[in-house]
Amino acid sequence: MHSTINRADQIREVWTSDENTMAQQTAASRWPKIVQGTIDDIGKTATAANEAQKLAESVAIQNSLKEIKNDMEQNKPLQTLPEDGGTDIKEYNTQLAVLGQCSWLNCPWLFGECYLRIQTIFAMSTHWKKHDVFKRQKDSTFANYRVAVEELASRYIQVIAEPDTPKEDMKEEARKLLFTEMTEVALWGNATDLSLLSHLSLEDLQNLQGREAISKSQRNIVDNDTDDVWLYLTRKSAQKDRRVDIVLDNAGFEFFTDLLYAAYLLDSGLASCVKFHTKDFPWFVSDVVPEDVASLFDHLGSPSIFTNRQHLDQLVTRLNRFFDSGTITVTSHPFWTTAYSFHEMPTKAQDLFEDLQASYLVIFKGDLNYRKLTKDSLWPHTTSFREALGPLGESRIKILALRTNKSDTCVGVDSQHKVDELNKEAPGGTWVRNGKYAVVSFSEGQ
Repeated sequence: MHSTINRADQIREVWTSDENTMAQQTAASRWPKIVQGTIDDIGKTATAANEAQKLAESVAIQNSLKEIKNDMEQNKPLQTLPEDGGTDIKEYNTQLAVLGQCSWLNCPWLFGECYLRIQTIFAMSTHWKKHDVFKRQKDSTFANYRVAVEELASRYIQVIAEPDTPKEDMKEEARKLLFTEMTEVALWGNATDLSLLSHLSLEDLQNLQGREAISKSQRNIVDNDTDDVWLYLTRKSAQKDRRVDIVLDNAGFEFFTDLLYAAYLLDSGLASCVKFHTKDFPWFVSDVVPEDVASLFDHLGSPSIFTNRQHLDQLVTRLNRFFDSGTITVTSHPFWTTAYSFHEMPTKAQDLFEDLQASYLVIFKGDLNYRKLTKDSLWPHTTSFREALGPLGESRIKILALRTNKSDTCVGVDSQHKVDELNKEAPGGTWVRNGKYAVVSFSEGQ
């Protein structure tokens, strides 16, 4: 196509052997901890189940996991994955063959992280096929955010769903500030740190201090295209079909903020329907799978977890109505759990690619999706988001990435001077991976 694609091919991906990178830290310490957590979960689940066959099979599963952990710690070569009935196994093994000799501590980070496909062990079992090894962690983490969930529910009902001021009487500036505020809720939900939000009432949004409060909360957004997204959405507001796709990241509290954002887009008229994209099976530590949708509603309806129920019950009723009417739907696609970057989507998942081309806006949540969008490569930080998207930068797909910085790749910073200032604020370039900075990156795909 154009030079965009050629340069993307020339920029090198992050490897786990790269010194002083998040990739190196992750491979050396985080991956073994994830596997050990999986081993512990299997032990607890098997003991609680108290079923002889399931308990017996759990021993073999734990042994397989211990072997993986041992291989990581000894930096052994990556081996061909066994066939488990999954459609992606052949692709993984083909990619591994192309890579040649590589090991846990010397492989492309994106490939290695995806290759750590614990699901294969469960898929080949008899009694553990449907087990979500991360569910215990998802549930306990969400319960820890009781106060934040109740507060957001209260603010949503009072400010957006049933405001004192009719929506049609809201000033244009107030509408834009509300969009900015809700976009930040979805953005920082990934960091589970809502202290960065301005907590504005509708009255605040209607006056000048609302603008000042939101401006303060945006100081850590190093690539901020919020204004461009707003201009696009309002410019296209007369379009009849305004389907927004949200490619999800984490379950639990982050998924709750994603649901809230979807409801806001619908209630504000910015979207006509929303389609959530989940993973096919439990992947990484807390990725959303289809079963997590019902699980979230079960938690939200639990009086033992949430005691301040007035506004929460109103919100849950509203959300259920969106699902029941088909205004919010949930889907998944095998491509999301492959090791391919999204640069390969046009050729490796043509049906998904064409479906997203028809979308009004596609929102990608979280760090892994951002890494896949940018091919997990060591672009200069001043590279434009559009260029880093490779083929998707000229695909006609309208892409919004909401991502807190937790890895080595970050683009869209407007100048080298800004990069230098960030390096002073966070010595050693830690601003790209400490979770305290973020991007709101937008491309119209032109």
